[in-house]
Amino acid sequence: MFFLFFLILSPLSESKLKIEITQGSETLPKIAIVPFRNEILSGSKSISSLIEANMTLFGEFNSLKKNEMLSYPHSEENFYYRDWKLLEVDFVVIGNVDNSNLNNLDINYLVFDVGLRKIILKGDISGNPNELEQISKIISNRAYQSITGLDGVFNTKLAYILNPSKNSYKIYISDIDGSDEQLLFNSSSPLMSPSWSADRKKLAYVSFEKGYPEIYIQDLFTGNRSSIDTLGMSNSAPVWSPNSKYIAFVMSMSGNPDIYLYNLRNKKISRLTRHYGIDTEPAWSPNSKKLLFTSNRSGSPQIYELIISSGRIKRITLDGDYNARARYFPNGKDIVLVHGNNGIFHIATKNLKSRFINSISKTSLDESPTISPNGNIIIYATKKKTQGFLAGLTINGKSKFTLPVQEGSVREPAWSPLVN
Repeated sequence: MFFLFFLILSPLSESKLKIEITQGSETLPKIAIVPFRNEILSGSKSISSLIEANMTLFGEFNSLKKNEMLSYPHSEENFYYRDWKLLEVDFVVIGNVDNSNLNNLDINYLVFDVGLRKIILKGDISGNPNELEQISKIISNRAYQSITGLDGVFNTKLAYILNPSKNSYKIYISDIDGSDEQLLFNSSSPLMSPSWSADRKKLAYVSFEKGYPEIYIQDLFTGNRSSIDTLGMSNSAPVWSPNSKYIAFVMSMSGNPDIYLYNLRNKKISRLTRHYGIDTEPAWSPNSKKLLFTSNRSGSPQIYELIISSGRIKRITLDGDYNARARYFPNGKDIVLVHGNNGIFHIATKNLKSRFINSISKTSLDESPTISPNGNIIIYATKKKTQGFLAGLTINGKSKFTLPVQEGSVREPAWSPLVN
């Protein structure tokens, strides 16, 4: 008799995940987050320290310690570029907090490019003092975008599967830094393949609670869940289309897995592939017009691309005896995948117009890559002995990090989309 329950976004007292930088670089840009004038605390943290934690979360910047700063400017008038040039700082964030209204904070801030000797961002934001962490993430996103030209991802989410002990499987959702961790679903039967809706309001996943794999769609706010009705046939690997119209998934008819589409509006199912080989692990292109999938139709697992409108299928990978679990980058021109040779599996990237596959991870049992919405960071599952944990890296290879777990094994990370 299986046992399961769901606990709708119930916060836990202690985070399971926390990012730990394992490799940095001396050549990273240096950033200084100056203490904001009149800043208040969220617990033991000030808004400037929260912003600093965000900006250095993935090891993309080196930060200047506050006790090494020559001054604490709060306006353009008392900011002197020469002071920060002397400290070899590339970017500086300063700000002011107006807390005269106890129920509302008015914060203005500036970001300086020291090398160009110019202000690259002027911003302001208002909010409740109890929302300081969310406010800091919004400021961090804007500062990050002004410096890098990429969207900030500090207010995105991560879903993942935790297997704390035998016959215990849990789906968790947390902020991308591991905070605000919440249990979505708990089961004595295996759980797999979490996938976010484009609006971040629902999660699709696979549960074996009935003794076979079945796809469920769960509302993150109401807790309501429903399954995709496939008349008792096994189905797996759901992935939500970016245009929110479909879920691509795998269904085994007469024991042969193929790729299918589930229309979320009319709940109709249509078949996309018809082959005696195994077709699995679909992934949507950013424009919702194409799918990547893994197939052994050529004799070994390889990546193929399907144009949905025409049904045309093209083989993408030619090198290696194992290529699987591919995902598009946000630019639609590159993919990340699991690349294997002789039983060793790495996370790799590939440009769709090139034959070359570039391995970017170093351990031997890496799987399930998920890409940040700005295309700059990859988180994936790996193992140390028998324990599964998450690891990540920046695309330029300058920073690597882990997300260790206190107990059990964690796998199948899914990075949420950006939501304005």
